[in-house]
Amino acid sequence: MENTVRRYALVFAAWLPFFGMWLLITMHYENYRFLPAVTASLISMGSASVLALFIGPICRRWPWPEPVTVRFYVLQVVLALTYAMTWTVCGYWLESLRNGNSPWQAMLHSPVLGWQLLMGVWLYGLFAGVGYALQMRKRLQEKEHLAARAEALLAAARVDAIRARLNPHFLFNALHTLSALVKFRPAQAEGAIERLGDMLRYTLKEDGRELVEFSEEYEFTQQYIAFEQLRYEERLKVDLKVDPDCFSFDVPPFSMQTLAENAVHHAISIRPQGGSISITCSCREGPLRVTVRDDGPGERSDSGQSHQFGLRSLRERLRAAYGPASDLKVQSSPAGFEASFIVPSASEMPTAECKSTSEQS
Repeated sequence: MENTVRRYALVFAAWLPFFGMWLLITMHYENYRFLPAVTASLISMGSASVLALFIGPICRRWPWPEPVTVRFYVLQVVLALTYAMTWTVCGYWLESLRNGNSPWQAMLHSPVLGWQLLMGVWLYGLFAGVGYALQMRKRLQEKEHLAARAEALLAAARVDAIRARLNPHFLFNALHTLSALVKFRPAQAEGAIERLGDMLRYTLKEDGRELVEFSEEYEFTQQYIAFEQLRYEERLKVDLKVDPDCFSFDVPPFSMQTLAENAVHHAISIRPQGGSISITCSCREGPLRVTVRDDGPGERSDSGQSHQFGLRSLRERLRAAYGPASDLKVQSSPAGFEASFIVPSASEMPTAECKSTSEQS
């Protein structure tokens, strides 16, 4: 009921300026007094508003072409003249019913006939313009919706492609580590196989999900580090610090583990003496920050190797999940290499649909 009243109020407010304009024309050119002029203006504007109801279907019947043609312009001129003449005839016919005179005689002798025809053309142009403007806005909204959907499908396809490569990439590196254990430390290979089985369960569980609970990713990273420590033993030293509040976040799968794996390959495997890795997870300032530092050589000269795919894919997945609110940053120095990423909190997310969308996918 309230919406209906508001709609009629808007229609009344839209027609009020035209009513006032026609009232002044009637009083000035036909020398009507105020009350008769009000009645004549009500008849004139009332008939104009009724005829305007047909302009919407006309706009839908002949939509705005792209590009605009001469034929369309000619059609609009014909429709504008038809509206103006129909409105003029209806107005004088209704006036004749009130006054009892001939509508044709009154129309031919009216001093405002030209004004009325001109105003009829103007009214048609005004309302048709509004109708076509709404039509163009709807088209633009549909195009924006299609573009946004296409962009979302493209992002989803890219993430699916990354995920299709990510699991084989992890499995390849894990098998490479396992083969080294079988060759050099066969006594520890059995425990490594069991731990690898636990890690593979995680990779199968995350399949199809863009985000996982941080606790799952944290546990998987611990499993990965323990798996690598079976191979490197004392050569691999790890310092892990995690803020308990971090467990309320969701992160992309393999995110924390990817940074740890990158550090192992670049700071431990290439040096006979091994090295140390520091992993820090904090969220005191709002977003979750995961940072992995190593004391290996700062420059990554072999960035084209397969294990560098992990960092590139992580950057892509962070951007797909969080947009510009998250990114992967790396920093190199003579003292080592640092990689970190930020995950926004739920209140900082661009839309509240991120988590639900990832869960549905």
